[in-house]
Amino acid sequence: MKTRKISLFYKVLLGVVLVLLAAFCYIRFGLLRPWLARFEAAQPKHTSQEVFADLFSPADWGRVYDLAGLDSAVYGDREGFARSMEELTAGRDMILVETSAGLSGGRRYIVKAGSDSVAAFNLTGSETEDGQTAWELDGVELLLGQTGTVTVRAPEGWSVLVNGARLEEDCQVQTVETAAERYLPEGVRGRRTVVWQTRASTIRQAEVEVLDPEGQAAPLSYEDGRFTAEKPAEEPDGEARAALLGAAETYARYMIRNASSDQLRRYFDSESQIYQTIRSSEIWINNTAGWNFENEEISEYCRYSPELFSARVKMDMNVRRGNGTFKGYHVDSTFFFHRTQAGWRAYEMTNVDVQQEITRTRLVFMNGQEEVGRLFVSSEERSFTPPGVTAPEGRRFVGWAVREKSGDSGTMTVRFRPEADGTAALPAGYALEPMTLYAVFE
Repeated sequence: MKTRKISLFYKVLLGVVLVLLAAFCYIRFGLLRPWLARFEAAQPKHTSQEVFADLFSPADWGRVYDLAGLDSAVYGDREGFARSMEELTAGRDMILVETSAGLSGGRRYIVKAGSDSVAAFNLTGSETEDGQTAWELDGVELLLGQTGTVTVRAPEGWSVLVNGARLEEDCQVQTVETAAERYLPEGVRGRRTVVWQTRASTIRQAEVEVLDPEGQAAPLSYEDGRFTAEKPAEEPDGEARAALLGAAETYARYMIRNASSDQLRRYFDSESQIYQTIRSSEIWINNTAGWNFENEEISEYCRYSPELFSARVKMDMNVRRGNGTFKGYHVDSTFFFHRTQAGWRAYEMTNVDVQQEITRTRLVFMNGQEEVGRLFVSSEERSFTPPGVTAPEGRRFVGWAVREKSGDSGTMTVRFRPEADGTAALPAGYALEPMTLYAVFE
C-alpha cells in the first residue's frame, strides 16, 4: 500500500514537471521569441545602421543636403555640394561611431571618412503600445566643412557675390575712407572701400566674385584670409601732370625768392588759404645763384570728379648759394586741384599722409537672443557708447563679452566694461575688429 502511494506521488510530480516544462517551452519559443525579436529589433543600434546604410553607405550627398537643410548661399547648390563631398571622401571608408547625446535621451552618431568627422545624425525614441521604444531619425548635421567667415574688401559701390549669392548691406562690417576727405569740398567723397563678411562653407574655398558698377568681374587677390578687389590705378593726363609739377616747382622757387606772386597764381587759386599761407611763409634762403630739379615723381593720383583731383609730388631742388656752395631741399607734398575758369588751380597743399585709412568697424550688441543695437566705431575714436541694458532682478551688468568656442564648449570673455557715464574705452593702439558682443550679468 505504501509503495503504491509513493509511486503515485512521483507519477503526479513528473506530470506536473512535464506540464510546466511544456508551458515554459511554449512561452520561451512561442510567445517569448517574437517578443525578444521585437525587443532586439527596437534597439537603436539597428536603426542607426539602417540610417547609415541609407544615407552614407554608399553616400547620398543630395539627400544629406536636403535633410540637413543646408543654405545654398553658404554651401552652394545641391549638385555642387554633392560633387564636392564626393571628391573629399573619395577612396576613404565611411564608418559609424556612437557618441554622447547629452541629456536629450536620444542617440547621436558620428559618420567618419577616415579620421575626419563628416556628418552626424540623431535618433529619438518613442514608446510603442507593447512597451518597446521605437527609434527614428531626428536630424542630420554636416560636420566636415562647417561654416567659416569669408571676408571681402572691395571699393564702395561694387557688388560682392559669395557662392553665387549677392551679399546684402547687412554683411558690411567695415567702411574705410582716407584722410584725403578732410581736404575735399563738402559733399565730395574720396575713395572708399567696404569690408564684407559672411558665413560660407569651408568644404572648399568659397567662390567669390566682385562686380564693378558696370557689372564687369574685377580681378581678385587672396591674402591673410581675405579677398581683395581694387580699382585700377589711375594716371594723370598731360594737363594734370603739368599742373602738378608746375605747382611744386613754382612753390619751391617762390620759397627761394625766384618766383613771383603772378607766377604763383598760375598754379594756385589766389582765393585759397594755401595761397595766402605760401605768401606769408618764411623764405628758405635769400641769396641764390641758380637751382635745378631732379628725381621728380608723381604718385597717389586720385580723380574725385571731372573737376577735382589730387596727387602726391616728390622732387629734389638743388640750390646754388651766392658763395658757390649748394644746398638741397626736398619737396614732398600732396596737392588738391580744382578746375577754375582759368584752368587747374591748387586750392590745398599738405605734407600729411592723405592716404592714411580711417576705418569704421561694426559692433553688434546682443542681450540673450535679442539684438539691442549696433554701432560703427571710427578708428580715430578712443571710446564709444554701447546701448544700455537692464539687468535681471538680483543680478548686475558686468560688461560686453565675445562668445568663444573651443571644441564642443564655449566661453564668454568680457571685452568692454562701460564706465559710470556709459562709455567704453578703447586702449591705445587697440584696433577694433568686427564682432558680436553679448551682455553679461552676474
